[in-house]
Amino acid sequence: MPRQADPTLPSRIAEAAHALWRKDGDQAVTIRDVAKRAKTTTPSVYAHFADRTAILRAVRELAHEHFVTALAKSNSVIDACGRMLAFADEHPRDYELLFGYGFRDRVEPAVQAAQFAIFEGYVRQAGVPDRDVRPTALAIRSLVHGAAMFRLAQDKPGPWWLESRAACLDAC
Repeated sequence: MPRQADPTLPSRIAEAAHALWRKDGDQAVTIRDVAKRAKTTTPSVYAHFADRTAILRAVRELAHEHFVTALAKSNSVIDACGRMLAFADEHPRDYELLFGYGFRDRVEPAVQAAQFAIFEGYVRQAGVPDRDVRPTALAIRSLVHGAAMFRLAQDKPGPWWLESRAACLDAC
């Protein structure tokens, strides 16, 4: 009798790849290392993911779920901005994967638009008039993203990080 397929294997593979990504970044996510960490074989990985790009897409989806969960607790635009900066500080590799260099190459335009629409929703909830929602959201996103990327340019928070973070939130 053939072995039953493990229904948890695709998520185990994605979680294993995500753990490797968070620990050591892009170069750590090899098919062989993902299989080893997921306690499966390389052919089993390929049975569920066509290639490394598909695995990285799954990693990005996991990172995005964590990001959305962190922001879902927001009760204002300022709180959302603070949570975005905290996410970048606490999960630098995930933030970089989600919004760093190469973002436009990794994420389809429709997904980018949907993600930005969520942020526009926070701005709208803050009482910004409809005609000003998009420009306000673009300005705030640019400010927060710039601060986050300055933070990620360092291996750990530099001596100015807390002051820079506070200034960013004041500007928001």
